[in-house]
Amino acid sequence: MKFSQYPYKRIDLESFQKDTEEMINEFTSAESYKQQIQIIQKYQEIQKEIQTYSSIANLNFARNTKDRKNIDENKFYDEITPEIAAIDNQFTKAINHSKFRKELLEEFGEHFFNLISMELKSFDPKLVELMKEENELTNEYRSLLAGAEMEYKGKTLNLAGLSPYMEDTKREIRKEAYQLRDSFFNENKEQLDLIFDKLVKVRHRKGQVLNFENFIPLGYLNMNRSDYGANEVSEYRKQIVKHIVPLVKKINDKRKDILGYDNMFIYDTLYFKEGNPKPKGGVDFQVKQAERMYTELSKETKDFFDMMVNEELMDLENRAGKSGGGFCTSFPSLERPYIFANFNGTDHDITVLTHEAGHAFQCYSSRNQPLSSYIWPTMEAAEIHSMSMEYFTWPWMDRFFKEDTDRFKYKHLAGGLSFLPYGACVDHFQHWVYANHEATPQERNNKWKELEKKYMPNRDYDDIPFPNSGGIWQGQLHIYQAPFYYIDYTLAQTCAFQFWMNNEKNSDKAWSDYVRLCQAGGSLPFTELVKLAGLTLPFDDGCLESVVGHVKKWLENIDPKEL
Repeated sequence: MKFSQYPYKRIDLESFQKDTEEMINEFTSAESYKQQIQIIQKYQEIQKEIQTYSSIANLNFARNTKDRKNIDENKFYDEITPEIAAIDNQFTKAINHSKFRKELLEEFGEHFFNLISMELKSFDPKLVELMKEENELTNEYRSLLAGAEMEYKGKTLNLAGLSPYMEDTKREIRKEAYQLRDSFFNENKEQLDLIFDKLVKVRHRKGQVLNFENFIPLGYLNMNRSDYGANEVSEYRKQIVKHIVPLVKKINDKRKDILGYDNMFIYDTLYFKEGNPKPKGGVDFQVKQAERMYTELSKETKDFFDMMVNEELMDLENRAGKSGGGFCTSFPSLERPYIFANFNGTDHDITVLTHEAGHAFQCYSSRNQPLSSYIWPTMEAAEIHSMSMEYFTWPWMDRFFKEDTDRFKYKHLAGGLSFLPYGACVDHFQHWVYANHEATPQERNNKWKELEKKYMPNRDYDDIPFPNSGGIWQGQLHIYQAPFYYIDYTLAQTCAFQFWMNNEKNSDKAWSDYVRLCQAGGSLPFTELVKLAGLTLPFDDGCLESVVGHVKKWLENIDPKEL
């Protein structure tokens, strides 16, 4: 069955409430833990069905944010999801107070009750209206960016469509593209400020409802971080400043030398004078190469990617009205993932494809987990699957880039390293924002500029107004839509570098470790999943320094001028 044939409907909230109440009564009166397990499994199927319909509504909206039906269906689930959460909370409480708790723990594992504990700490029926308001604001942001249209060289472009020009070999074209992007954000500055200001205040009120000082503890609970907190993340950011920031400066100094510039500006995105590597064909070409690649990588990936192609579970082309960025979603009741992207003819197409395929492969591999909450892990663990897949596919990059393959690998590895300070900066900024919820838009921008000097001291925006004002962070969707998510990419990158290293030493073992990690899904918390994969935890002393040392050595052994 193809995606276009998938069943979809609006759920009946009253029926769901009634069914849940009946199952709660059955659960509490059950005479054995086996009966309770059966009821949990029955409830899981209902949850999976609801999650599937909600995912379809959200995906269709992302595919065309201007379609009236898509807008209405997405709005329906945005409005009803908090109500569903309130009903779900009732069943969760029943499980938490089960007279067979010991037996349920043995059946589903300790992590099951950790997740329950975090849900109960992070939800109160009083939050429902605030959650609806938050959903409405994030969709307003998504629609605003998706509706961006700019005229350039006789073409009408959206934000994703600007990307090839932002990597043009001609410096003046790159600058013009950045200026066009800048003009959109400048023109919409007031609306962007207003949306974010409302989001911060809504989230702060959510924290207060639950008797937290601010939103930060709730943000961590929402991310299901049961095994580490803000202190560990803060120390990890310090390690990035110590070990990564100086190294990124060296990488950028080398780029400056290669390009022959006295100064490097934000629009100087090239790693090579002749231009960054590009895939040697469009979307159809890239998918065809990916099919061959995943056929050869393993039987598991062949079966997975054949399904993705045959069932039309990918939307990769950039077009007007389509939401920006890339992501992977899933339809739990159908045991299927879906890849969403905006290809633009740059090397980013391939990293997005392999990245999202990593997410999708994990979801497909863990589809038989006994609980819907175990299909996906927490996001920092999920990003290990995606970022590591980018490196496991290196042996096939010649299919996409041909003579530019070595250039791609250099840029990919150097870019992964250079990303770490930016990711840490976003995270630090978010912690400050929610600790200072009454800050003005200008104060937020000033704080961003201050943090930039710490994490990215060599950034220079030339005379481009909006980033110079400190507002460049407003183009980062995660800051609006998924608070505290972004550090997850850096933690996962540190783990992905380890898989890259392990794959160089013993590819069979590295791949088997990776598959085992994917199959585990979300059955364990982040720290235990890292150990399961045979990796060192990014928080551990010396981990980042050691990993970076290997990456540094690889980069220093290559002269980019000769590639």
